[in-house]
Amino acid sequence: MNEIDALMDAERTRILGVLEELDDEQWNAPSLCAGWRVRDVVVHLLMPYHLTVPRFLGNMAAAGFKFDAMADRWARKNNRPTRHITEALRQTAKARFRIPGAPPEAPLCHLVIHAQDIYRPLGVDHTIDARSANIVLDQLATPQARRALKPGLLDGLAFAAHDSGWNYGTGAEVIGSASALVTTLAGRPAAIHELTGSGAAHIRRRLLPPVPGPGGPTGT
Repeated sequence: MNEIDALMDAERTRILGVLEELDDEQWNAPSLCAGWRVRDVVVHLLMPYHLTVPRFLGNMAAAGFKFDAMADRWARKNNRPTRHITEALRQTAKARFRIPGAPPEAPLCHLVIHAQDIYRPLGVDHTIDARSANIVLDQLATPQARRALKPGLLDGLAFAAHDSGWNYGTGAEVIGSASALVTTLAGRPAAIHELTGSGAAHIRRRLLPPVPGPGGPTGT
């Protein structure tokens, strides 16, 4: 078993333990993914394992080749009982991550990021294993990943995870836990208040929508 597989097993075991304790209200609670319940996020975690490449391309075509629209349709249409969804997630240990062109780290990143989308709104401990966190953060800072982020989100900033030793970039400092940085660099504003340093205000302005001024949306 390689390092990524071992880390995946640990993260999968942890999220399964959390899901097995949830009641119906928690399964249907909002996640950090806009418009998705916790159950929708868990169903989304199954998508790369259940869609073959031909089915993936067929679903993309049906959604006008818009990945977000395709993923949203996949997540919302699944009405299986939660116990079946949990068991399906358990079985991904024996399955292959099928997203075309995905790097070896992609399954771990997918699981860790979306686990945060579940843990944080439910008030579950969201600390991330340091090695897993650093791998995910490295991937979020790659040119490929940055193309999916809000333009300029990371520019001119020096990020540091105080609990995992991860560092990236130069400029004004943005300091936080690995969990807070994973959540923020994945484009979620939920952990912005946990960030400190001279660059924290910059990332807040970049990630949060502008507050309308007294004269209207532009403040004029």
